[in-house]
Amino acid sequence: MNRKKSFLMFIIFLITEIFIGMYAHGWIRYYGGDILIMPAMYFLVRIFTEKLRKSLPLILFVFACFVEFLQYLDICGILGINKKSLLAVIIGTSGTWNDIPCYMTGTLLIYIIIFLQRSVDYGRISRIFKKSH
Repeated sequence: MNRKKSFLMFIIFLITEIFIGMYAHGWIRYYGGDILIMPAMYFLVRIFTEKLRKSLPLILFVFACFVEFLQYLDICGILGINKKSLLAVIIGTSGTWNDIPCYMTGTLLIYIIIFLQRSVDYGRISRIFKKSH
């Protein structure tokens, strides 16, 4: 996937995240955003580098778990960051272990996207649809 496609995918996921944060309720609000943040981060990094294609999702999962752990420790409070500041919103202020399965699901979603993209690139998907008709 080239940088333009990665940028477009990042924008799509970012806008979706913003809409979830502003308008969603219930399950989507509490879990959907945590799932979709993983592909958003993946495509953000892919804009700048083509390296680590297969391991990047796992690296981002570990990073997300580390940030969640820091939230659990109240890193914003420890560093004296105002809980209503933009930095606190980006870091997060309430760590919960329930987010870890969401990050894992988001990581699996990245691998599914990678598989589908490679299948499209190699023409596998079009051959599957041609055989079924």
